[in-house]
Amino acid sequence: MNQLDKGKKLFNEDKFEEALTLFTSFLAENKNHGDALFFRGLTYRKIGKFQDSIDDLTLLIKRLPDEADLYSERGVSYYHLKEYKTALLDMDRAVELQPKNPYRYSSRAYIKAYIDVDGAIADYEQATILDPKDDIAYNNLGLLLEKRGKLKAAQEKFRKSNEIIGYDPTKRQAKENSVEIEGVDAETMKNVDSRIDKAKKTAETESISEENSKESIGKVMLDVFRDKETRKEYFNFIKGMFKK
Repeated sequence: MNQLDKGKKLFNEDKFEEALTLFTSFLAENKNHGDALFFRGLTYRKIGKFQDSIDDLTLLIKRLPDEADLYSERGVSYYHLKEYKTALLDMDRAVELQPKNPYRYSSRAYIKAYIDVDGAIADYEQATILDPKDDIAYNNLGLLLEKRGKLKAAQEKFRKSNEIIGYDPTKRQAKENSVEIEGVDAETMKNVDSRIDKAKKTAETESISEENSKESIGKVMLDVFRDKETRKEYFNFIKGMFKK
């Protein structure tokens, strides 16, 4: 296993500092190696070195100007620097290159929400059209509709999101009354909120407002900058509890 493969393994194990050392060492001997630059760019972002991440991804874009993933990943790094307008330029290019990919619209919408709520709503709507099973897009769309005062429409999106993940809010409410739910004991139910908080941190979710993040699952802006299955992982324990 060479340094690049070892670095990828460490990256997948969330050992980012060690992975970075190997990627950099590999690049010293294999200058401008595409795969190594890509993974080092992602690794830089993982440890908060966003400009370094942008620099590596920019080198790749110069060589591969038609790769949507590169623009999308660079856009995420710009987003972390709060350079939203620049990030959106990259997201626009990713959408242009892959107009049938729902993830492109969700990613752009997540950033647009900071500066153009109506534009974000339109993008999330398109994402749900292209992928009717994307609970994350429905959830975030509901949050933005609520922000616009369209409460009935927002609740419908939350309902759709909950339906997809198999989450029943009425059973969550029963927890507060210490009622046993489908074989789930009261002590287990007490841990639901803390487990949600821990899982949200693992998924690197971010809320648009502090109040919304504390109200309910349906009122949290969910991170979309990851593989679709990965970003759904933190809902798995809810499925286990509330869905036979």
